Amino acid sequence: MSLISAIIMASGFSRRMGENKLLMKYNNKFLIEYTLDVISKCNFKDKLIVTQYEKIKEIGENLDFKVVKNKYPNRGISESIKLGIKNCEESEGYMFFVGDQPLLDKKDIEKLINVFNEDTSFIVIPKYKNRFGNPVIYPKKYKEDILNLEGDKGGKSIIKSSDKIKYVDVCENTLFDIDNIDDFNNLLKRETVYEK
Repeated sequence: MSLISAIIMASGFSRRMGENKLLMKYNNKFLIEYTLDVISKCNFKDKLIVTQYEKIKEIGENLDFKVVKNKYPNRGISESIKLGIKNCEESEGYMFFVGDQPLLDKKDIEKLINVFNEDTSFIVIPKYKNRFGNPVIYPKKYKEDILNLEGDKGGKSIIKSSDKIKYVDVCENTLFDIDNIDDFNNLLKRETVYEK
């Protein structure tokens, strides 16, 4: 049985994109579907998606994710993080995903989980060369700190104050995310998303 709950944050406004990037189509699928598909193939104690969007709620429910409606997305990313923690089962660790990483690699997710399971007191962060990104696993001992986050602050403040962090090498694709239209166009130039 997995010790970890997966929390997917999908409440953002995509202001830099000008439209909801998670519902942009790539190879006839919504971007969010790639993220959810690969997570659904991994073994988690709980799989939960936090969103303000009806369409994403529908997609999540079709893939058997627990869906939590974010009624206050204007409060920033901290609201999604807190809703995720409050609504999932008590777990040894909480793995936070963003919805705009369509090239996430299942093997990398499993590698991060395995490293966490070796010692569940460490925060586990993926890296490629000098870049760090999501998904990050937080041990349950940080639960209260997470619930005290405010505004548009994510978990970086928790990471900065922790002395128990493990960085895990992942492939470049896993950290690829869509922040703007250039990133999306870069994605479209690729032939296809490889099978996980």
